[in-house]
Amino acid sequence: MNRNILSRIKCIKPPGEGSLFYLLVSAVCILSNPCKIAAQPFLDIVNVKYSNSPHAGLFNQNKNDLELQYFSLSTNLPVPFKNKKDALIFSPYFEKWWSQVNKNTRQDHTGIALPVSFIKSITKTKWSIVLTAIARMNDSSIGKKSTVQIGGAFIAGYKRNEKLTWKLGVYVNNELFGVFVMPLLGIDWKMNERNNLFGILPGNLTYEHRISKRFYYGANFRAITNSYGNTNGYWRMDENQLGVYLDTYLAKNFVLNMEAGHSVLRKLRTGVKDMWRSDAKVNDNVYIKLAVAYRVRFSKR
Repeated sequence: MNRNILSRIKCIKPPGEGSLFYLLVSAVCILSNPCKIAAQPFLDIVNVKYSNSPHAGLFNQNKNDLELQYFSLSTNLPVPFKNKKDALIFSPYFEKWWSQVNKNTRQDHTGIALPVSFIKSITKTKWSIVLTAIARMNDSSIGKKSTVQIGGAFIAGYKRNEKLTWKLGVYVNNELFGVFVMPLLGIDWKMNERNNLFGILPGNLTYEHRISKRFYYGANFRAITNSYGNTNGYWRMDENQLGVYLDTYLAKNFVLNMEAGHSVLRKLRTGVKDMWRSDAKVNDNVYIKLAVAYRVRFSKR
């Protein structure tokens, strides 16, 4: 959700308590638990991304050809509480995958979701918690017959010092292949004035370096596990990506993100509930990703 490399977060003075900007500042500061913690440096109010992974790879090329594309539109809508320490964050998104194995018929996979997160700081302690409930529909196309998946996550954060916060939690989702449970371990570490490391494994981990107020670069690891319904059962994607990126601020709040990398141990499987039917045994490929976001950043740049 966020990346940064600067000195500890300092909340921006809002233009007025009734403004949307005030709500955004308050929510991100709450996520930082509290504003002085070196974490959560920005919030993408709107993010549009596209990625393409053609059949071209550097390793694991002895399996089946795969072309994979992805598009998503997401937003974050924060609603701070009156105490300015807690908040609800509504994060609806739309996503779509296109996959083609060995130049066979292209398959479409669509998802819509509404994650709702409750952020709570524990008074007079170094602890905070995040509770997230997720309702989503994943199918070849979204309709009345699409199955609703219900899941959620619990994350506890411990602020060891002004530069380091540890996170521990669990993610649970009722996937089409069964109940999926994943333990979580996260970190927010301001290494120095220009470097930051943050993320929640095994889902994601990001390193960021600030070049100037307009340019940032770094490296990403992400692991995606999703299931989508189809006429005969479900489609499961396990996509692990390792890449490098460049963030360019075209204006104060508009950022262009460019990323390139390679998939690792990618798997594409189909089946019916509680039973595999087939493994496509696909190759790992390079990928490129472009994203544009309206971003509110809460530290000096």
